[in-house]
Amino acid sequence: MSTTKTKVQTTSRTDAEIARDVKRSLKADFEVPDDRIAVKVVEGFVTIEGIVTRDAQKDAAEVCAKQVQGVRGIANKIIVEPAESPIEA
Repeated sequence: MSTTKTKVQTTSRTDAEIARDVKRSLKADFEVPDDRIAVKVVEGFVTIEGIVTRDAQKDAAEVCAKQVQGVRGIANKIIVEPAESPIEA
């Protein structure tokens, strides 16, 4: 019986490519204020940092990062600081 060997080619992505695509994903999501979020990637592990006004924005940013090919893990260091309402000011 003969054995057939199939070489599986893995596509490795650079940190720069992953960072670029995470930023694009953040920009494409209307929920995410991408101008307030910084992205850093080291060996496929993404760190997102910044300040947003709602939990939904923080969660959406993490979902955006998770969808990018090559992401091995995410550290979501985004801080939620609710905006002051005009009544409280």
